[in-house]
Amino acid sequence: MTSKAWHLLDRLLPGLDYEFNAVSNVRLYVNGGNKCEFDIDEPIRIVRRKLFDYTLLQYYQKHGGRFLQDSLKDIVERDGHVIVTLHSGEQVQCRYLVGADGSNSRVRRYLNPHTDRGILAMEQYVEKNGENVIEVEISQAYYVAGYFYRFPNTGFDIIGFGDYSTTPDKFRKVLSDKGISETKLKGAYVYLSNDYPLRDNIILIGDAGGFANRTTSEGIYDAFKTAENAATAIIQKRSFREVNAPVFRKMKNELRVRNFLFSSFGFFIVKQMCRHPKVVKWLFDTKMRREKWI
Repeated sequence: MTSKAWHLLDRLLPGLDYEFNAVSNVRLYVNGGNKCEFDIDEPIRIVRRKLFDYTLLQYYQKHGGRFLQDSLKDIVERDGHVIVTLHSGEQVQCRYLVGADGSNSRVRRYLNPHTDRGILAMEQYVEKNGENVIEVEISQAYYVAGYFYRFPNTGFDIIGFGDYSTTPDKFRKVLSDKGISETKLKGAYVYLSNDYPLRDNIILIGDAGGFANRTTSEGIYDAFKTAENAATAIIQKRSFREVNAPVFRKMKNELRVRNFLFSSFGFFIVKQMCRHPKVVKWLFDTKMRREKWI
């Protein structure tokens, strides 16, 4: 979680106590050679998702939420209500249905049965290398609008890779090129589209709605932000399209930045910037402050 994400979380769920590893040092590589290392003003918090998600669930239950350990079978709309049928046979009737079920969202497939799955991102866990440093590399060699990374977690390091043509074999080649032994590969799709109709009574948030950052694929901040916007739209009886308009605008800007960044000229600019770590640090910190409350 970048600082803008955990600041937003602190505001939405005050007092939430969760485990994380704080990392303030970032090391950026471009085409394997150009290196830029800098310390950011506010640390990135790296969490273990199973533990973090369970903490969120406990917070939800503590504040009166009901948890059904079941799975979605069918959605029907009738008389102004949404009726959800679960595989156990239980039915839940509601005026608003919020789909927060990730890139493979069943709720999104109800809105558009032919929805895109997104890009494939792959990871594996390895022993800690002893450095509490985030490493990110972008390269023109075989990265199509993607990147390689190493994130230090509390008990292990996370090695990951994702671009617009990722396959398990491609990830294995990346690992081999970097001299990293293969452990247990994990994969997940990151949905980066909005190929579904926007509705006021069925709202998609986070990865389900395709709100991951178009430039970096960061997803947690926009999951929090679109969840807040969904709550605002429901409570104030406003259109989600209207409340979430700043996020839609931000996504268009992120797409422009991504297209520029992975162009030949964009790579040239980034290489030159790597010679000036203070400039890169200033850009990163400024971006975090700018989006902290937006």
